[in-house]
Amino acid sequence: MDAARREKKEHGTLAFPFQIYPALDGSEADDSDFIPYHWHPELELITVDAGRVSLTIADQVYDGAHGDVFFVSGEELHEIRAAGRENQFRSFVFAADFLQFARTDQTETDLLAPIAEGRLRFSTCLRAGAPGQREVRALLAQIVQACLSRRPGSQLAVKAALLGIVSVCAQYGLLAGRQMRPNADYKARQLKAIVGYLGEHFTEPLPLPAVAARFGLSPQYFSSFFRENFGRTFVQHVNSLRIEQAARLLRETDLPVMEIAFNVGFDNFSYFIKRFREVYGVSPTHYRKNGLG
Repeated sequence: MDAARREKKEHGTLAFPFQIYPALDGSEADDSDFIPYHWHPELELITVDAGRVSLTIADQVYDGAHGDVFFVSGEELHEIRAAGRENQFRSFVFAADFLQFARTDQTETDLLAPIAEGRLRFSTCLRAGAPGQREVRALLAQIVQACLSRRPGSQLAVKAALLGIVSVCAQYGLLAGRQMRPNADYKARQLKAIVGYLGEHFTEPLPLPAVAARFGLSPQYFSSFFRENFGRTFVQHVNSLRIEQAARLLRETDLPVMEIAFNVGFDNFSYFIKRFREVYGVSPTHYRKNGLG
């Protein structure tokens, strides 16, 4: 993903709107340690498969450990961080109406239609060992095997397993009616607007007063609003986007390190080196030389 905003790419195909990330063939292994803030209309299940993974979903920050499962609702702002190869996660993204039936029955009325319409949502966090977690993980493992096999009926197996997850969550009370807080829609729109703007302009100079003014807020209020909802300061967030882009350029290009630093928005090379070390534990040169991405 090249910017923190609403995804425009299609997940899966129109005929089979389901996708697993990183790709099971390993082609995206170097592109999955940091997924910046974004949102999409599809539902997403995220599994922590090794180590620890930091997730921000809506305005809550979660420290995910091996075995945990997280659910992201459609249009919900989220970010995933898993620095280092010892920390691994997998995402299952699918359209909510993918699970619906052509013929209306009680499951369609009570569960599938409300999920597709956003009136019913999954509990965000399902910790390892919690009721239903083992069953959900087993069903997700079945999905992975079905996708790897590509045998006739594998797509039906994927859909059946997803329906099984809905069933498990219903049985264990992991589905609940959506409760909207006052002004929640306005706040969500504002957060998405901020994220989208920063995702498109993070390589440019971004003085906080100017960004705050763009959204009709004072610098003081914008600063506290940002930290309250994103769990980090405005400067930390912008630096994070820049460092991730720098790491990508170090992996994929032969551009000089100093040129990369300036290209991603840093105007002080020493500051760039310091911030990069904080995230990756090594200098940019060492990162590139040793293929640590």
